[in-house]
Amino acid sequence: MTTQAMTREILLSRREIEGMIAEDKSIITLDGKVIKLDCWIKFHPGGALAIKHMIGKDATDEVNA
Repeated sequence: MTTQAMTREILLSRREIEGMIAEDKSIITLDGKVIKLDCWIKFHPGGALAIKHMIGKDATDEVNA
């Protein structure tokens, strides 16, 4: 038997997302979902600067390239 990670989906408004970014949260959108990168960004293999330019933007094309 396998276990699956439980995920919860929350609908956020544009204003809520903008507020999180204003609070210095590292957030991108990916395939229509909001992804918080705060804990993960320091472990990115290319370094934090490699993805900081995508904060607050849709990173789908760049991630899937």
